[in-house]
Amino acid sequence: MLHFNIADIMKDREISNPNRFLCQSGFTPHTASRLLNNKTKSISHRHLEKLCLLLRCTPNDLYVWQHPAHAGKDENQPVQFLTSVTPRPPLTTKLKHLSLQKFREKKQAMEAVLQSVET
Repeated sequence: MLHFNIADIMKDREISNPNRFLCQSGFTPHTASRLLNNKTKSISHRHLEKLCLLLRCTPNDLYVWQHPAHAGKDENQPVQFLTSVTPRPPLTTKLKHLSLQKFREKKQAMEAVLQSVET
Protein backbone atom coordinates (compact mmCIF):
# COMPACT_ATOMS: atom_id res chain seq x y z
CA MET A 1 0.00 0.00 0.00
CA LEU A 2 1.26 3.48 -0.86
CA HIS A 3 1.50 6.05 1.93
CA PHE A 4 2.27 9.73 1.70
CA ASN A 5 5.57 10.41 3.47
CA ILE A 6 5.83 14.16 3.83
CA ALA A 7 6.58 14.14 7.58
CA ASP A 8 9.94 12.38 7.15
CA ILE A 9 10.96 14.80 4.41
CA MET A 10 10.09 17.71 6.67
CA LYS A 11 12.35 16.20 9.36
CA ASP A 12 15.16 15.70 6.84
CA ARG A 13 14.81 19.32 5.73
CA GLU A 14 14.76 20.34 9.41
CA ILE A 15 11.48 22.20 9.08
CA SER A 16 10.52 22.67 12.72
CA ASN A 17 6.86 23.57 12.14
CA PRO A 18 5.65 21.68 9.03
CA ASN A 19 2.05 22.86 9.38
CA ARG A 20 3.06 26.52 9.44
CA PHE A 21 5.52 25.94 6.59
CA LEU A 22 2.78 24.49 4.38
CA CYS A 23 0.27 27.20 5.30
CA GLN A 24 2.80 29.95 4.59
CA SER A 25 3.47 28.25 1.26
CA GLY A 26 -0.16 28.55 0.19
CA PHE A 27 -1.80 25.37 1.47
CA THR A 28 -4.98 25.74 3.51
CA PRO A 29 -4.73 24.66 7.16
CA HIS A 30 -7.12 21.78 6.42
CA THR A 31 -5.04 20.52 3.48
CA ALA A 32 -1.78 20.95 5.39
CA SER A 33 -3.13 18.92 8.31
CA ARG A 34 -4.41 16.14 6.06
CA LEU A 35 -1.10 15.93 4.20
CA LEU A 36 0.98 15.82 7.37
CA ASN A 37 -1.23 13.21 9.03
CA ASN A 38 -1.42 10.95 5.97
CA LYS A 39 -5.19 11.44 5.80
CA THR A 40 -5.36 12.19 2.08
CA LYS A 41 -7.34 9.93 -0.22
CA SER A 42 -5.90 11.67 -3.27
CA ILE A 43 -3.62 14.55 -4.14
CA SER A 44 -3.89 16.86 -7.09
CA HIS A 45 -1.04 17.18 -9.54
CA ARG A 46 -0.91 20.88 -8.67
CA HIS A 47 -0.33 20.10 -4.97
CA LEU A 48 2.13 17.33 -5.78
CA GLU A 49 4.17 19.65 -7.98
CA LYS A 50 4.03 22.42 -5.39
CA LEU A 51 5.34 20.07 -2.68
CA CYS A 52 8.13 18.83 -4.93
CA LEU A 53 9.22 22.38 -5.70
CA LEU A 54 9.02 23.51 -2.06
CA LEU A 55 10.88 20.48 -0.70
CA ARG A 56 13.23 20.08 -3.67
CA CYS A 57 12.29 16.44 -4.14
CA THR A 58 10.61 14.11 -6.63
CA PRO A 59 7.16 12.53 -6.37
CA ASN A 60 8.91 9.23 -5.55
CA ASP A 61 10.41 10.87 -2.45
CA LEU A 62 6.93 11.72 -1.20
CA TYR A 63 5.64 8.15 -1.17
CA VAL A 64 6.46 5.03 0.83
CA TRP A 65 5.26 1.59 -0.16
CA GLN A 66 4.47 -1.09 2.42
CA HIS A 67 4.45 -4.60 1.06
CA PRO A 68 1.11 -6.28 1.78
CA ALA A 69 1.52 -9.15 4.22
CA HIS A 70 -0.85 -11.36 2.24
CA ALA A 71 1.04 -11.01 -1.07
CA GLY A 72 4.15 -12.93 -2.03
CA LYS A 73 7.41 -11.06 -2.42
CA ASP A 74 8.38 -10.14 -5.95
CA GLU A 75 11.99 -8.96 -6.03
CA ASN A 76 11.45 -7.57 -9.54
CA GLN A 77 8.55 -5.31 -8.54
CA PRO A 78 9.64 -1.73 -9.34
CA VAL A 79 7.45 -0.22 -6.60
CA GLN A 80 9.79 -1.81 -4.03
CA PHE A 81 12.10 1.17 -4.57
CA LEU A 82 9.56 3.14 -2.55
CA THR A 83 9.97 1.06 0.60
CA SER A 84 10.54 3.00 3.78
CA VAL A 85 14.01 3.91 4.96
CA THR A 86 14.58 4.40 8.67
CA PRO A 87 14.95 8.14 9.19
CA ARG A 88 18.25 9.33 10.61
CA PRO A 89 18.65 12.05 13.21
CA PRO A 90 18.91 15.54 11.70
CA LEU A 91 22.39 16.58 10.65
CA THR A 92 22.39 19.51 13.04
CA THR A 93 21.86 17.11 15.95
CA LYS A 94 24.94 15.15 14.94
CA LEU A 95 27.00 18.29 14.42
CA LYS A 96 26.11 19.67 17.85
CA HIS A 97 27.76 16.69 19.52
CA LEU A 98 31.11 17.03 17.75
CA SER A 99 34.14 18.61 19.34
CA LEU A 100 34.89 22.08 18.04
CA GLN A 101 37.88 20.79 16.07
CA LYS A 102 35.83 18.00 14.41
CA PHE A 103 33.00 20.46 13.74
CA ARG A 104 35.37 22.85 11.95
CA GLU A 105 36.83 19.99 9.90
CA LYS A 106 33.35 18.82 8.84
CA LYS A 107 32.26 22.38 8.09
CA GLN A 108 35.31 22.95 5.90
CA ALA A 109 34.69 19.69 4.04
CA MET A 110 31.02 20.57 3.47
CA GLU A 111 31.92 24.05 2.22
CA ALA A 112 34.36 22.49 -0.26
CA VAL A 113 31.69 20.12 -1.53
CA LEU A 114 29.15 22.93 -1.83
CA GLN A 115 31.63 25.10 -3.68
CA SER A 116 32.35 22.30 -6.18
CA VAL A 117 28.61 21.79 -6.74
CA GLU A 118 28.00 25.51 -7.35
CA THR A 119 30.68 25.79 -10.05
